[in-house]
Amino acid sequence: MKLFYYNGTSSSLKVGNFGDDLNPWLWQRLIPDILSMDSQTVFVGIGTLLNEHLPEIAQKIIFGSGVGYGKVPIVDYTWKVYFVRGQLSAKALGLKPELGITDPAILIRRFFIPSGKKNYKYSFMPHFSEEIHNGAGWREICLNLDFHYIDPTAPVEQILAEISESEVLLAEAMHGAIVADALRTPWVAVKTKKGILDFKWNDWLSSINLPYEPYSVRRMASIIGRKGFLRTCDYQAIILQMYYIARTARPSLSSQLRCDELEEKVIEKLEILRTDVKEGLY
Repeated sequence: MKLFYYNGTSSSLKVGNFGDDLNPWLWQRLIPDILSMDSQTVFVGIGTLLNEHLPEIAQKIIFGSGVGYGKVPIVDYTWKVYFVRGQLSAKALGLKPELGITDPAILIRRFFIPSGKKNYKYSFMPHFSEEIHNGAGWREICLNLDFHYIDPTAPVEQILAEISESEVLLAEAMHGAIVADALRTPWVAVKTKKGILDFKWNDWLSSINLPYEPYSVRRMASIIGRKGFLRTCDYQAIILQMYYIARTARPSLSSQLRCDELEEKVIEKLEILRTDVKEGLY
């Protein structure tokens, strides 16, 4: 089967995105014997991929992806659903609630071993679009706050290391929070713009029994192109907001029991997939 995911490096932007880039990193380690570039069957794993852009004719293996952007697709005979990201995706697709397990990125724990070091008191990881448009500004703000800045377009293993070496992660990137939770790094959800999709966060968080309560931060775009006093005031306002969040927010972290339980459920689904492939279902 062929791996299906959003590949930013092949788009007009020519940059990766951590959540999407986890796909080749993870699945090529877990199921290299199953994946093939020439297959007419597509494997749909990490990401908000369940929409009208899925291939219509191809056999689709749904393994933890979620509903979110665009129109909700119709589940038909071309779908084989092992599980989806959470309860909201299961409900939107008309699936049984027990198929809303969690995001499969939880399995990164099988291959990435944290160093055990904590090099950063606070780290900030924005949505990848913020890095593209305002990365320099966020780096400057983090420098002023003595925060570590995590570039969501950087190589996967670099980001995994930086998340694991943070005491607390302030995350606008959802997969930053998902990986932080899997690696047992406490995290705080932040939101700089309306375009961040609450649905997908709530979908994942339904699996770990936590609410989505993001802290709002003034949008960086509001200061782009300005000069002088107004720019200085806006910059300081963002710095003060980020400082306040770091000092007052109560970081989130799922229970160790729940995290282990979800990981085992995904591994069980993986073994079922392997059996189905061995028996020639695809």
